[in-house]
Amino acid sequence: MSYLLHGSSAYTLMGWVDRVPRAGALFIGGLYALYQTDLIRAAGITHVLSVIDYDPLLQEKFKHLKHLHIRADDDPNEDLLKHFEEVCRYIDKGLNGPNGEKGGVFVHCAMGKSRSATLVVAYLMWKFGVGWKEGLEQLCEGRPVCDPNPGFKEQLAVWERLLKCSGELERKNTYEEWAATRFMGTSWEWEARSKMLKDEARQGQEISKNPTENL
Repeated sequence: MSYLLHGSSAYTLMGWVDRVPRAGALFIGGLYALYQTDLIRAAGITHVLSVIDYDPLLQEKFKHLKHLHIRADDDPNEDLLKHFEEVCRYIDKGLNGPNGEKGGVFVHCAMGKSRSATLVVAYLMWKFGVGWKEGLEQLCEGRPVCDPNPGFKEQLAVWERLLKCSGELERKNTYEEWAATRFMGTSWEWEARSKMLKDEARQGQEISKNPTENL
């Protein structure tokens, strides 16, 4: 289910409040949608998660809502991974209160495309045990524009590994190893790296489909 503010089509991308399929009352959208009180009320939102690099001034219109603000830019070098566990617990608590009451959670960034999508996918992985690609596909069923930047996709892949760790020490070591060795670069370098990794994955799939051709 989606809620759209009627008005200029120029704001369509930022105006939708889209429900994440098969995830209860979990919604995703852009900053513009946040300021439309009719949309937020219609969706039954009780909790807001902002992942944006400036203050969304939420308190001016929604004093009754719970709010978590993660200050982060849509930069592939940004470390969102360190916030994943906190975010997952916040979303889950918002959807399922301690006394059995149900709530609605709205996750937003500026456009509802990269940062917010990353956090929603991280939650789907944590809650339902899906891989990051499967989680992104599920999210895109409800909001097709979702597309985390290359750095965030790599962090989701690391999160997938962290969720499979057997204990806190292993998780800590895995995260610290990634943090110490992770790739960082310009937008052009990230684009080139993303293309290289896609080409390598495609070649690997071709080899696995036709193993005898490579003997």
